[in-house]
Amino acid sequence: MRRNPSHSVHLKNSTPFEFLCVSRDMSQRRIIERVLGREGRVRWILVRPISLRPYKEARTVAETALANAPSQPSGWLMRALKLWHLRAQYAGARRLFQRRNSAVAVAWGASDGGRMAFMEGARAAGARRLYLEHAPVPGRITVDPRGVHARSSLPRTLEPYLAWADKHAPDRKAWRVSQNDVRQRARSRVREGDRILPPAEAPFLFVPLQVPCDVFVLTLASAAASLPEGWHLRLKEHPSARASVVEAIRAAGTSRIWLDNDNDTFAQVAASRGVVTVNSSVGIQAFYFDKPVVVCGPAFWAIPGIATPAPDLNSLKKVFAEAEALGFDTAARDAFMTYLSSVYFPAIDGGVSTASIAERLAGADAYGFWRVEP
Repeated sequence: MRRNPSHSVHLKNSTPFEFLCVSRDMSQRRIIERVLGREGRVRWILVRPISLRPYKEARTVAETALANAPSQPSGWLMRALKLWHLRAQYAGARRLFQRRNSAVAVAWGASDGGRMAFMEGARAAGARRLYLEHAPVPGRITVDPRGVHARSSLPRTLEPYLAWADKHAPDRKAWRVSQNDVRQRARSRVREGDRILPPAEAPFLFVPLQVPCDVFVLTLASAAASLPEGWHLRLKEHPSARASVVEAIRAAGTSRIWLDNDNDTFAQVAASRGVVTVNSSVGIQAFYFDKPVVVCGPAFWAIPGIATPAPDLNSLKKVFAEAEALGFDTAARDAFMTYLSSVYFPAIDGGVSTASIAERLAGADAYGFWRVEP
């Protein structure tokens, strides 16, 4: 990674940005307006533009956007119509930003569906982009020019965070004061019969499920036999889950996996011996509770020392077999979380100074942590 000067560079944007935004949720819109409105004009794309122009990349973008969607169309006809619409949205966004190439494309999440098609169209037109999402740090928001979660621009090695902290973070414990603000966002949709309650006192690893999760549950069932004697996995369904994992757990035929949708997410984190996740934000929030975290997916914080990567079944079995030895590097976490809370995640209501939107769109930040893609 290229080393930038150690001093902070705050870029001045003489002309207010024009942000062209797509979002389907009013609460998300309010956050976008509060954060981006401090540095430019926020304009909403209420009806996403479409075009029939046959860009050769449109089909690939549409297929990727649909494949990543949490729900799939039923039948070949609905699938064909959805793909056609996504191709048209990609082409429409591409033509829009060809005409307004100084504007910044903005979307919430944008990892699938029409928002992904919109942002990919903007990318193809050479427009600058910002991806927003809730931050796992309370009161903060993710604003990244490359993507959110696994697509973020943050480095995947520990050294840059330690080097930054050595120069700019005399207090590496301040991030911990937010622990009392870490709360579950919504209760799971507990359905009649969707409870397989675990033993009260047995040691366990907590698993906050995401959507979809069928394959992950099968992986957990295979790996659970490697846990130490008397240990189990305690699962909780995602609040937006539409189908229960009860039958999948029962079909696995193991007493090592239990389901607890009733108890508060972070009460279960606090009581656990550690957290296991694909890339849920609950994993990084477990840092506030000083819990070891096992990461099975491509999370930006799946960095040895900060967490324990387990990207396949064999590595997960090995981690489970050594569950009693799970741990983490406190100094590494402190440096990492201090950077996130003081620089990377802007405060929704202002206050704490973080890297400006102008910096995020300029090509590279002051410390070399992110770089805008061409």
